[in-house]
Order: sequence, then structure tokens, then C-alpha cells
Amino acid sequence: MDHFLQIYGTLPRAGPGSNELTRRAFEIMSDVPESPRILDVGCGPGMQTVELLRITSGTVVALDLIPEMITRVRARAVSAGVSDRLETLEQDMTEMVFPESSFDVVWSEGAIYFLGFEAGLKKVKDFVEPGGYVVVSEAVWLKPNPPPEVVEFWKEYPEIDTVAAKLEVIKRIGYESVGHFIFPATAWTEHYYNPMEERIAEKTAEWRGIPEAEAVLKKARNEISIFRSHSDYFSYAFFVMRN
Repeated sequence: MDHFLQIYGTLPRAGPGSNELTRRAFEIMSDVPESPRILDVGCGPGMQTVELLRITSGTVVALDLIPEMITRVRARAVSAGVSDRLETLEQDMTEMVFPESSFDVVWSEGAIYFLGFEAGLKKVKDFVEPGGYVVVSEAVWLKPNPPPEVVEFWKEYPEIDTVAAKLEVIKRIGYESVGHFIFPATAWTEHYYNPMEERIAEKTAEWRGIPEAEAVLKKARNEISIFRSHSDYFSYAFFVMRN
């Protein structure tokens, strides 16, 4: 885990995305209270957490299992001057429990897959006010018949599916879909894969001969290679839904 965190845990983001996309997803919502209470599930280092605090006058509860991520989101909020409206919770998202209707918005960028898309949306539904929103980013197929190496890569997350299939899940659970959009390739590279390549370069010589460390580097290189070669087959999409 230490070697993993030295690569993945030091990046600007824990997955694809950008402040621009966070704002775009937020703007799809209507009738959000001026000072909403927002739960950010799987906040990671908190780039989107701080952006949510910037674009509202509300409170964000940032939840993550990894202590280093909680430390980073707090530091980011202090640097941005919004820490007075940030609450943090170091907890496994599988164990989160809140009273019914605790939040106006539940937000999760690239993290709902830890619960599973359908299971995650079901779990947070009671936490949201009637008429409130759930906003998540999720891996999706962009076209059929991906090459074998892409299929193999995504075996780690068997719930990856088409946008249409995700919308059916949203409807089946009882949400109203109010908008969705696909991430551009730059959302994967600017704050995620480009800095990841820099970390790999920094650690390659230092970690030579350490099997567990070299395994982390190999995994990271493969992830980047799959994206660079086959990004026309998959991406993330934001889904905005109303409870």
C-alpha cells in the first residue's frame, strides 16, 4: 500500500476529472439550496471537494478511508480559504450511515465503483432529501467490441457498461435522470496520467529490485498504455440524477 500511495496517492486527483467538469455537472442541477449540505463519497485528495466549496456557500462532508487523503483534502481546503465549511470523515464507504434526508446533494467522482454503481446508488438514496440530487462519475463503454487487452483491463470493474445501460439502472432504482455527459480525453491526462508518468519516472531507478514496488510501476504503466492506445473505447461519464 505504501508504494501504491507514493504513485496514486500523490496525484492531483484520484481519477479522471477536472474542476471544469465538476462545475459543469453542478450546473445541471436546479433548485439546489443556496447553502447546500453535500456529501462527497470517496473524496480522495479533494480537488472536487474544494471546488464544490468554492461554487457554493454550503458545507461539504468529505468521506474517505485513507488517512492521507483526509489530510490532503483538509490542507487543500485551508489553502483555498474554505476549511470552515469542510467536515471530514475517515471511513470505509461500505460502512457509512447517515440519518434519512441528511444531504441536499451526494457527490462521488470516480469512487462509486468501490460499492458498485447500482449498489452505491441504492445505498446513498436514503441519505438525500426528496428532490435532492446524486451526482456520480462512472466508467462507460463508448463503442462495442473492445480489443482483448481492454476487456482484460476492465475485468477489475465488471460493471462498466454503456451510458444507456447506466441510465436504465438509474431509472430502475427510482431516480430521475436530469443530465449526463462524457469526459474528454484531457480529463484523464491533465491531472491524472501526465502527473502519474512523472511519478513513475521519479521512482523507477529508486525502486529497482523491489518486487512489490516494481509491480505497482508495472500496473501504472499498463493503465496509461491502455488509455493512450484505446481511449476511443471507454471513458468516464457524469450522471446527474434527482431523488
